[in-house]
Amino acid sequence: MTKSRLIDLLKLVVAIGLLVWLVLKLPDPAALWWQIVHANKILLLLGAICYTLAVAVSAVKWGVLLRAAGIALPIGRLLSFQWMAEFFNNFLPAQVGGDVMRGYAVAVDTKRTADAAASVLIDRFIGLMVFMLFAALASNAVLVWGKPDGQPFSPEGALFMRFAAFGSMLAALALLAVVATLLSRRLKRLMERLLRVLPFSDRVLPLWYKLAAAFDVYRDHPGALVLTAMGSTAIVILTSLNIWLIAWAIQPDSISLLEVLVINPIIVFALIVVPLSPGGLGVRQVSFAGLFLFMGAGYELGTAVGLLQQFIGYVVSIPGGILWARGNHRRGETPAAPSISVESR
Repeated sequence: MTKSRLIDLLKLVVAIGLLVWLVLKLPDPAALWWQIVHANKILLLLGAICYTLAVAVSAVKWGVLLRAAGIALPIGRLLSFQWMAEFFNNFLPAQVGGDVMRGYAVAVDTKRTADAAASVLIDRFIGLMVFMLFAALASNAVLVWGKPDGQPFSPEGALFMRFAAFGSMLAALALLAVVATLLSRRLKRLMERLLRVLPFSDRVLPLWYKLAAAFDVYRDHPGALVLTAMGSTAIVILTSLNIWLIAWAIQPDSISLLEVLVINPIIVFALIVVPLSPGGLGVRQVSFAGLFLFMGAGYELGTAVGLLQQFIGYVVSIPGGILWARGNHRRGETPAAPSISVESR
C-alpha cells in the first residue's frame, strides 16, 4: 500500500471514529434515526435547492474573476467545472480539493495555469473574508439584542458567543488586511521588506511572491472584486438557509436564521483548517453538534442536521462526479486527483 493510500485510509478511519463517538454520546441513538426518517421532506427539498443554487452562484462569481483576468468561459463550462469541484469537496479530505479541481480544469482548458490558480486563490480569500464577516455581525447582533426567541444563553453559550464575535471579527480583519496589502503596491513592498528580516524568509518569500503575483491582475478591476464579494454574500445566505431549513424539517422553531448565520461560517472555517476526513465527514457532524449545543438548540439536533446536510451535499455533487468521470473517459485517462500551483507571471 502506497503512503497516499495509507493516509486516505487513516482519514476514513478518523471519519468513522468521529461518527461512532458522536452516536455513542447520544442518550438515544434510535431517536436520531427516527428524526432523520420523519423529517419534513418538503423543507429538505427546499434546503437542497438552496445548496444547489449556492453551487451555481459560486460558478458565476468565479466567472467574474476569470473574465477580469481575460479568460471568458461559457456559463455551461463554468457550471461543469464548479460541479466537479463540489464533487471533490465532498469526497476529498478538505474543501481545497475542489479548489484544486476547478483551477486544474481551467488550466487544462485555457493553458493559462497562473491565471486559473490566481482566480481560485482570490475567490477563496474573498469568500472566507465574507463568511467570517457575517459570523462577526450575526454574533454581535445576538450579543446586543439577545436570542430571537428571548431565551437566555447558558454560561457556556454566552462564552461561545463572545468568542465567536471576537474570533470571527479578528479573522475577517486579518483576511481583509491580506487582500488590501496584496492589492496595494506600497503595502506589498513594505510587507516584502518585513518578510526579509523574519526567520525562514527563504521559504516564506517565494510563497509571498507567488501570492502577490496572483493578485496583480485584479488591482485594476475593483468591480470584479466587489461582485465576487456580493456573490459570496449570496452564498452565505443560501447555505445558511440550507442549514436552517434542515433544522426546521427535523424540529420546527428549533433555531433562528440569525443563529445559523453565526455558526455556518464557523463550520465552513473548521472544515478547511481541520482536513481530517474525506469531505469533512465526522468533523462536520461534531462541529454541528457542539455549535447547536452552545446555541441552545440541542446536541442531538445538531448531529441530525450535520448528517442530513452531508447527505444533501453528496446527492447534489453526484453530477460533478459523473462529469469528471466522463471527461477522463473521453481523453482515455485513468481518473486521478489533479495538482496545481500558483505560478509567478
